[in-house]
Amino acid sequence: MKEKWQNLIKLIKMMVSYRPRIFLTIIGIVLIQVLLPVIQLYLSVQVIEWLINEEEIQTYLIHLAIFIGVITLLKISEHQFGVTVDKDTELFRNYAKTRLISNFVSLDYPLLIGKEAQEKYNNAVALTWNPWTLFGRVNKELVSLGSTFLGLIIYSSILIQLDSIFLIYLGIFIFFVTLFNIFQVKMDQKIYDEKAKVTKKWQYLRKLYGESRLAKDVRIFQMQHWFQRTEEETDQTYLATMKPKVWLTWSESVVINVGIIGLTAFSYSQSVRLVSEGAIPISNFVLYAGMVTILAQSILEFINVVGKFSTSLNEMGKFNTFMAQEPVFLHGEGEKVPKESLNIELKNVTYTYPNNEAPTIRNINLQIRPNEKLAIVGENGAGKSTLTNLISGLLQPDEGEILINYLPQKSFNILDYYSLFASVFQEKLLLTYTIKETIIQGLPFDQKKYEKTIALSGLKKLISQLQKGDETAIVKEVNADAIQLSGGQLQKVKLAQALYKDTPVLILDEPTAALDPIAEHQIYKDYFKFSKDKTSLFVSHRLSSTRFCDRIIYLKDGEIAEIGTHQELIEKQGDYYRLYEAQSYYYKQDKDSEQRERVTGGGTL
Repeated sequence: MKEKWQNLIKLIKMMVSYRPRIFLTIIGIVLIQVLLPVIQLYLSVQVIEWLINEEEIQTYLIHLAIFIGVITLLKISEHQFGVTVDKDTELFRNYAKTRLISNFVSLDYPLLIGKEAQEKYNNAVALTWNPWTLFGRVNKELVSLGSTFLGLIIYSSILIQLDSIFLIYLGIFIFFVTLFNIFQVKMDQKIYDEKAKVTKKWQYLRKLYGESRLAKDVRIFQMQHWFQRTEEETDQTYLATMKPKVWLTWSESVVINVGIIGLTAFSYSQSVRLVSEGAIPISNFVLYAGMVTILAQSILEFINVVGKFSTSLNEMGKFNTFMAQEPVFLHGEGEKVPKESLNIELKNVTYTYPNNEAPTIRNINLQIRPNEKLAIVGENGAGKSTLTNLISGLLQPDEGEILINYLPQKSFNILDYYSLFASVFQEKLLLTYTIKETIIQGLPFDQKKYEKTIALSGLKKLISQLQKGDETAIVKEVNADAIQLSGGQLQKVKLAQALYKDTPVLILDEPTAALDPIAEHQIYKDYFKFSKDKTSLFVSHRLSSTRFCDRIIYLKDGEIAEIGTHQELIEKQGDYYRLYEAQSYYYKQDKDSEQRERVTGGGTL
């Protein structure tokens, strides 16, 4: 309960920071929704009174016009307030989404990796996804909560005038409705996992039905009956899962209807008794009879919205959990980042990914000299990318330390530290920008620097062939007139991006894994040429592309197994030598096969 109160306070603070007047709108519509039914009932009472008292037609029409005018004004105001609440709700949802995205892009990288981190983000972003999620409905829930609660007080106070014992009947009715609501919540929690499994299976089956590639298998292997049987079994599982829920809902409906009939009967009998005794005018019978129905509806809606709002507060906790994560790195004032050549040293560095038991990198000791070209090679899973991520400050060592010009990595402001590195990763996700915007990536534009980058990266010829030049969009899914870059062209754009940033350290983390060995070799040669005055780290599992580096380290099971020049490691005839020979053999075999196919025209000899 304490946690829910804290979540409520944070929600209110967030709404205040968004737009304080939102509460005035909520209060306005709450008052109207509570008072409108009372005024409408009171109008019915007054009409009967006027008829009984034989009011003059002119007076009757004037009073009736006043009532209708007030009701009309309230209806218009209710509609206007409702429109405002809907607009504010959508804007508030976008505000929450903007805050979430802003927090996401500024979070330290270690807070974004691993299963738990991904779940935190998914749970938070799901709350802003559409109008039916937390931030799309919370304002309306507050309106319902306020109007039903205030209505309970006002409507009950009117009906208690019939007999104070009505309060006891009302309490019993509320108790049973609340009890069933609690049972419903527990039942939903109990069947949630089973229901989710069935729903997931349904969704998968629907996806398969629309998959054209599966249509061939369905016909060749005559799978129609199998699909039908699977569908029927899924339906039966769902019905069995929902059976207790259906029974509980039916029981709740019976109890509620019996309760409403009881409250109505009590109201009618007491009203008739009081009218017959002359304690109340006959017109008040309409007031009390109508008020019971309104009160019963308010009770049901209040208990229902309390349950929904309780769920919303729990969801708010998930949002707060994501937003309140403490930074891993230094974001305040730190050491001044060096501008001169960098000396990078790793001392006993060990790192284990979240939810992993064994370290990916263990006890690494390495010194990278200024302007050195270092190749990091090894088999898949050896820890190559992890090592570069540690050096570039994306990850933080569990043990040991990394020194930059003999200063601890963690003594630098992390954003200043990132200015030392330009990385080209294996993943090549593109934003919906033009070629020029992609290369500049939000940095200050320098025409001479940009033109030099275009020339060095080899993009000048490509850009000259495009109708819109470097203003050409490169994401076809978003821009119909965008171009589809080939693998090599995309590599040149990514190279240009790294060159334009112009940092002391260049990191290439297997950016050419999807290319053939010859294309990869050419790209690495280009990188070597452009990184003359930079410290460069080249990561690859293809050893032929990195053999011209100053040094090569061979990683095995997260440790440096071998280190030296290409020639030294070949002469050592260890793991590096065996992998290099194996790759050379298969590349040679592929090349010989291609030559034979060209000679024979693709046929057999």
